[in-house]
Amino acid sequence: MTLYRHLLRESLPVLLLALLFLTAVFLFGFFYAGARWLEGVPLPKVARWLSYHVPGVLVQVFPIALVTTTVLVFGRLSAEGAPFALLSGGIPLWRAALPLLWAGLLLSGLALYLQEKLVPHYNERVRTAWWDEIHTQGAGLFRLKGLQIPIGQGRSLYFEDFDMERKEMVGVRIASFREEEGTFLFAERGSWEDRVITLKGYRLYRIDFAEVPGLEAAQDLLAQTRRVFRVVSQGEVLEVESDLSRARAIADYADTFSFGRDSLSQAWAKVRDPFLAPLERWRARLEFHSKLALPLANLVLVLLAAAMALKYGRSTGLALGLSVVLALAYYGAFFLGRSLAGIGALPPELGAWGANLLFLALGARALR
Repeated sequence: MTLYRHLLRESLPVLLLALLFLTAVFLFGFFYAGARWLEGVPLPKVARWLSYHVPGVLVQVFPIALVTTTVLVFGRLSAEGAPFALLSGGIPLWRAALPLLWAGLLLSGLALYLQEKLVPHYNERVRTAWWDEIHTQGAGLFRLKGLQIPIGQGRSLYFEDFDMERKEMVGVRIASFREEEGTFLFAERGSWEDRVITLKGYRLYRIDFAEVPGLEAAQDLLAQTRRVFRVVSQGEVLEVESDLSRARAIADYADTFSFGRDSLSQAWAKVRDPFLAPLERWRARLEFHSKLALPLANLVLVLLAAAMALKYGRSTGLALGLSVVLALAYYGAFFLGRSLAGIGALPPELGAWGANLLFLALGARALR
């Protein structure tokens, strides 16, 4: 236990500093990438936008920080002759790695919690803030013009243009179908706040397509036409409840990039959905297993990092270089596996877990 306390006392400050440094580097990367659009944006908005990245960034930097900590601590032990002392005392080297394995287990659990509870929510807020506050002042919906946006219960929203000054949708259409009956809601303008779409100058029509063939032989064409095309109502203002929130619509449809929209439980629900198309099921399997595999990298990388540090990490510069190489090698293998699974060259499970299995085998072999 004295050994474990000593290792934890040496490791925890390094781990915390590595987490702070790597998180700052990632956030600076986001700031630098968006710098051309951040000019003139109030500093509190920029800081809030960057803070929304933190949960997702932590999931990615946990393995790198733990590798850096392991390499630096075990490199120092190697330089001081600790491996020989441990083996002389009958203590196998893998036991010296147990405190960092515990730390890896803790970080894996925390990463899984973040993936389930925080990352999807804050990834949504990242993109909403980017399009709705930084690019524009409350006009993020302009990115959705010309798109068919499903808003729940079989309904879809479409608008032709967006008025940037009044922050309103122009030429709005909401359509839905039930069996052979279609409902069409047109409006001159509309606004969207939270889950409520407010339409101005609206007209509501219903069309019974099953009655359309009867128009050709109808004796009373006007009466038959009225049965097919029915004006239900029209007026100045109408509020429509949407199952999709405004923020989620912007996050999902403002661009083609994916920022981890689903939690672990939502990804698992997609995998088990019996009505999912085969290609979508394949992608859902890959996404679910990737969300599990990446947090557990905190465990598999410790063994290899400890073994490599004991052998090669006797100087601080070499130890830092080694940590970078190990982290890049893992992420390279992880994303290569995802890419191969994405094109169907590997099963989704193997594509997601391949890097973990490879580094676990290498670490166990290196520490023997």
